[in-house]
Amino acid sequence: MLWLWLVLLLYLMSLGGLEAQFPRPCTTPEALQTRTCCPFWNGSPCGFSSRRGVCAPHPARDLPKPVDYRVNWPRAFYDSVCTCWGNYDGYDCGQCLPGWRGPQCLQRHHVEKKEITDLTDSERETFLSILHQAKQTPSSRYMILTSEDTTVDGNYAFQNTSVYNLYVWMHYYSAKRYAGSEDNAAHRGPAFLFWHRAFLLFIEREIREFTGNQDFYIPYWDWTRTDHCNICTNKYFGESGQDGRIDSASIFSEWKTICPFQESLGIICIHTDASDPPHLIRKPGKDPIYNTLPTAEDVEDTMAMTLFDTPPFDTTSKNSFRSKLEGFDIPDDSRHLTASMHNLVHRYFNGTMSLVPTAANDPIFMLHHSFIDKLLERWLQDHSDVSYPDSDQVHPAQRAQAYMAPFFPLRTNNFYWGRDTQSLGYSYKEHSLHRSGAADSKTRQAAVLELLLNAKTKYVKHKTLRQRRNRQR
Repeated sequence: MLWLWLVLLLYLMSLGGLEAQFPRPCTTPEALQTRTCCPFWNGSPCGFSSRRGVCAPHPARDLPKPVDYRVNWPRAFYDSVCTCWGNYDGYDCGQCLPGWRGPQCLQRHHVEKKEITDLTDSERETFLSILHQAKQTPSSRYMILTSEDTTVDGNYAFQNTSVYNLYVWMHYYSAKRYAGSEDNAAHRGPAFLFWHRAFLLFIEREIREFTGNQDFYIPYWDWTRTDHCNICTNKYFGESGQDGRIDSASIFSEWKTICPFQESLGIICIHTDASDPPHLIRKPGKDPIYNTLPTAEDVEDTMAMTLFDTPPFDTTSKNSFRSKLEGFDIPDDSRHLTASMHNLVHRYFNGTMSLVPTAANDPIFMLHHSFIDKLLERWLQDHSDVSYPDSDQVHPAQRAQAYMAPFFPLRTNNFYWGRDTQSLGYSYKEHSLHRSGAADSKTRQAAVLELLLNAKTKYVKHKTLRQRRNRQR
């Protein structure tokens, strides 16, 4: 009896964080019938015999039955899932939490993330090659869900996919609006920033798993340092033709998208015609409305916000860091923008990246969000006294104790609050180059003025010294 109480105590202590969808062992008829997602690790469910975790019911939230079964994750599919103990993680507790590695997950692990243009030629080529490999390599660990109607319980099927397409699907599943609503699990509310942090951590770990490269990371793209897409070249992610197709000299010209956008709200990742999936489309800066990138001044304006989020915790929130960074609280200036910051960058690409559910098909997406995560961390370091909103005004899927869809093991929306990037095993290295482009013209002007003043000061000192010497003669 004492042993059972000890197991229960350990379980309750771990409820703060019960990563992604759907674990292959949990798509079997038996797992779905028993509503249990507790895969075996080393001979026991959730590695229980190795003291890694336990298969246990996840706490139910007292919510009315949603119209869309994606809302109350993962209640539509499972009642019991793995809860991992200590530094163990993963859908079967067979992995380590971010920031840890080793057989017992007791060794600290840390990577320093560079800006994409700071990578050496070798680092850049390796990174791009790994992304292409992830696009081609089948995922041995997960399957994706397709559905013709998410308002009907049980209306879904599971399909095989690649490692990178799994990542695309996860964003699609969470970003597509819920039936009968304008809301989704990962945008337009307080979960936006932390959902995408979990998302980046997930794909980094999956790529590390299949490559064996434990130091793989996603670099960031600082779009304030340029007035155009300086990584839309064949050296990086491919040039674009007049039609938006990626140049054939780039490996990304071969990439095709999954999960079409032109679907009814209830459909998840089903192609409604017999044509091949479309290629990536990118026309950066060609949309007359969204033809500019955010500036360094826009970033500083966002960083000046003192509140993480404000009522009603949606697209209309004002004086909110989240809303400002996501791009709904728009600066009122001569640019006459209709989107800013994060949203403006998506719109700027005028193609696959511009439609939120399909955006992750374009690999530039992950570098964009890595920079958003860098800005989040900078703001959090200066605002340690703030907390995740606890309000009934927040959409049910994004409330503090709601689970992020579609992650395994379960993660509440406030799980990563208070966990800085250092504790999660990474940090961001500042850019080594001077800013360029119109985005930072004021900084350049100030630098030139400073040079002129320094030159004038030296000239005056030199002239004074020469006059003194002449008088002494």
